[in-house]
Amino acid sequence: MENTVTNEINETIIINNLLKKQAEDRPQSPAIQWENEQPINYSELYHKSCGFAHGLQKLNVQPDEKVLVMLPNSLDILFSWFSINLSGAIEVPINVHYKGSFLVHEVNDCEARLAIIHEQYLKRFHEVKDQLKYLEDVIIVGYENADLSQVSQWNAYDWNECYIEDSKEFQPVDRKVHDTQAILYTSGTTGPSKGVELPFGLGNIFARATARAAELNETDVSYVCHPLFHANAKYMQILPTLFAGGRCSIWPGFSASRWLSQIKECGATVTNTLGVMCEFIYRQPQTESDIDNPLRAMITLPAPKDIAEDFEKRFGLQMLEGFGMTEIGMVTFRKLNEPLKLGSAGKPLDDWFDVQIVDPHTDEKLGTDQTGEIVVRPLIPFTFMKGYHNVPHKTVEAWRNLWFHTGDLAKMDGEGYIYFVDRLKDSIRRRGENISSKSIEAVVDNHQKVKESAAVAVPAKLGEGSEDEIKLCVVLKETEHITEREIHQYCADNLPYFAVPRYIEILESIPKTANEKVRKVVLREKGVTDDTWDREAEGIKVEK
Repeated sequence: MENTVTNEINETIIINNLLKKQAEDRPQSPAIQWENEQPINYSELYHKSCGFAHGLQKLNVQPDEKVLVMLPNSLDILFSWFSINLSGAIEVPINVHYKGSFLVHEVNDCEARLAIIHEQYLKRFHEVKDQLKYLEDVIIVGYENADLSQVSQWNAYDWNECYIEDSKEFQPVDRKVHDTQAILYTSGTTGPSKGVELPFGLGNIFARATARAAELNETDVSYVCHPLFHANAKYMQILPTLFAGGRCSIWPGFSASRWLSQIKECGATVTNTLGVMCEFIYRQPQTESDIDNPLRAMITLPAPKDIAEDFEKRFGLQMLEGFGMTEIGMVTFRKLNEPLKLGSAGKPLDDWFDVQIVDPHTDEKLGTDQTGEIVVRPLIPFTFMKGYHNVPHKTVEAWRNLWFHTGDLAKMDGEGYIYFVDRLKDSIRRRGENISSKSIEAVVDNHQKVKESAAVAVPAKLGEGSEDEIKLCVVLKETEHITEREIHQYCADNLPYFAVPRYIEILESIPKTANEKVRKVVLREKGVTDDTWDREAEGIKVEK
């Protein structure tokens, strides 16, 4: 069994091999499409990718050279990904929302001399041009609309003119599982983003785990609305669907109100949701036709336990929850046709990984139903990240005692199912109790006037040691009104006394990454402001 699995990881999903094989095995089968436009078949996908890869080689792109990519969801970002890997180079896709210091950090950190940029983002590069140390050449998507004065200090090329239609001379560069496929930057939910060096083996196991959990096949259609600079869309949607021989329908972004209609339009059988997306979909007005859709499975990270059962019934699908990270891929999954266990991220994929729950301070293994940190190690070489780019001390810190430390708190039941509790850095210590910020948010989000919330730790008064105070940030539903005092009373009525927030602030929005993960580091840094309501200043005491 291990030899078979290892072979699958090592050979079949390296993109250079996969695109060629599918072009030979199913040349006329639809592979990818933009929304509901005419699909591109597997033969066209491979040969067009080779044409762009040939063009990159003509621009002297070398094997293992890093190529920066800043493109919105489109077919062009797929062709940039495939052509960079086919040419032997390393893809570095970055967040399209970045500007200023965020942009400078990632462009300089990856040390790329060449970038593929959409014309709408050129102004951002121009504004920080004197701070970019390594950039020399830019390939512009949308060249015909570009203001070339914004790239005057670099060599500029038209993306479309880089394409070489007759690419018979081109030969894809041979890549192995230990070669670096991409550098993907973390979302920065707990601090500055780090560049994760992904070998091909990690991309492979990411895709293989998803394909196996959802039992993907050539009849499947994947609805993709996540940003394609992120690991989820690339390795949990595009790559596994292409591996199975199915079709990918690419959309500009997520819209809760249009999600179901778009699913129906493209005939999607599988899709993914992240963060609060699932709840936003669930809160859309319910209709009798909700169940009349082609979906059979949805990778759901996470599946909110208070709505999961009803969500499955309402939309007639299975929610396949799992646990994973860019650094390690997916290490647990609820597989298709396994029973729904509310709040669970499934069982460890124990033919590929060792997974344990340990004391976050001592790394000692904990027992059944005890909360601790998830630690993981691979059983197959090059199926984890190679390291954090340019920050070796962060790599060493993550690999303490020969286990990768995820920074996530969870517990494991007697059957081996994992239950996520909170980010380790998001947990709160108050009145001698370890409090999950997620447990507070789950209660507050149930309030009929609340759209979403985020609970964070803020420093307690001097002299209280390592104790935290709890600050609750709340976004109200449109047209709704409620006071901080009323929110506090709701918390006091529904939470244990030690988990009732001292501070409450009503916001217009909560800062998030492009993948809808709450950036709690921003909320913690903001701390208590002049706009923050304070229970103690109001003279309110919480009864035990």
